[in-house]
Amino acid sequence: MVVPELQPFRGLRYDPSVIADVSAVLCPPYDVISPAERQRLVDEDPHNAVRLELPDSYDAAAGLLEQWQSSGVLERDERPTLYLYEQRYTVDGHERVARSFFCRLRLEDYGPDSGVRPHERTLAAPKEDRFQLLSRTRVNLSPVLLLYEDAAGGAASAELMDALLSAPPAVAAAGPGGIGQRLWAIDPEQTPAAKDLLRLAVRAPLTIADGHHRYETALRYRATVDGTAADLDATPGAGYVLALLYDAHSGGLALRPWHRVIRGPLNTADILAVAAGPYSVEPISDYVTLLDRMRLDDPASPSGTLGVWTRNGGALLMVNNATSADLDVDVLSSTLPQMIGSTTDELNASGRLTYVSDAQAAIGAVEDNEADVCFLVRATPVESVLRVAAEGGFMPPKSTFFYPKAATGLVFNPLW
Repeated sequence: MVVPELQPFRGLRYDPSVIADVSAVLCPPYDVISPAERQRLVDEDPHNAVRLELPDSYDAAAGLLEQWQSSGVLERDERPTLYLYEQRYTVDGHERVARSFFCRLRLEDYGPDSGVRPHERTLAAPKEDRFQLLSRTRVNLSPVLLLYEDAAGGAASAELMDALLSAPPAVAAAGPGGIGQRLWAIDPEQTPAAKDLLRLAVRAPLTIADGHHRYETALRYRATVDGTAADLDATPGAGYVLALLYDAHSGGLALRPWHRVIRGPLNTADILAVAAGPYSVEPISDYVTLLDRMRLDDPASPSGTLGVWTRNGGALLMVNNATSADLDVDVLSSTLPQMIGSTTDELNASGRLTYVSDAQAAIGAVEDNEADVCFLVRATPVESVLRVAAEGGFMPPKSTFFYPKAATGLVFNPLW
């Protein structure tokens, strides 16, 4: 088994003497930004990172990066640095704290002996988009989120984090959604605990939690410069990717589902009739009852329990002969062709399938005639994510939504 390789790096960051309020320049990752949200962020501050993360064009992003560096808006740290990161947020009425660190990760191909494990399949269109952006900018703008295990249930990691985060942060801001953001820039050569944290995180393979598209894009980009002396000289960091590491058992991150919203044309009356084959079907006439019966936030609810909602009502679906190892997203993907006549891949290719994390929004799309049907799933437990990855398996695309998303704009990783 290959041991993962993590390194501090010279991050590219907003200069606080130029950008007084870092809150105004942070944005969410590209795949959760609506057109209206993008415009709001640009209007708030012309230096908002959304102009890089979701640019007008790939050339525009490259031009802005060059312009912002030459004008001093962005400055590169002089020494390789480890960036400790804290997010404070509220979920279900309770405040939670997610602690992690930015570093760079040496890229590895997937495989049984790899130190990097995926758990989810990817989609072609987002990878092509991210590849074109990376090729033009030669900068990792957003990180790949990975989970590590410290062999002490998170206790060893927490102790090191407590020591490292005792000093005042370099950045304190309100990120997307009002989530509190704090960042510490630590030189591992001067702080032994930072080196200890890096060593702790690589004692076992890392599991990609979020950012499979970014990781596979980085692999493709590496292949374009491998063996080409001029490219390697210009892009010496092409063998690495910006990584954000969380302890898998710290409890800091929340897991949310990705619900499936499908446009027709579909005969929605047939869906529930056909579902009676693989599922036990409990008809439900109002979506408030459906959401209550789904027990979306209860990890102890039975495996293979799904919700379906159409403009003619909905149902609770409980797959026949489910086992504790069955994942809702796998059950749904395997039964979609039978219920609606198309596979997940076909729906993605035709643009008829969208993914929504909020169940009310998914139902609202149906109620507002923007879609014909939505399927509601429960969040996949983190233990299942780790198990699937360790076994070399893959869940369908958009199986997990780790929350909160890391803010884009706190630190970038130049590949030059």
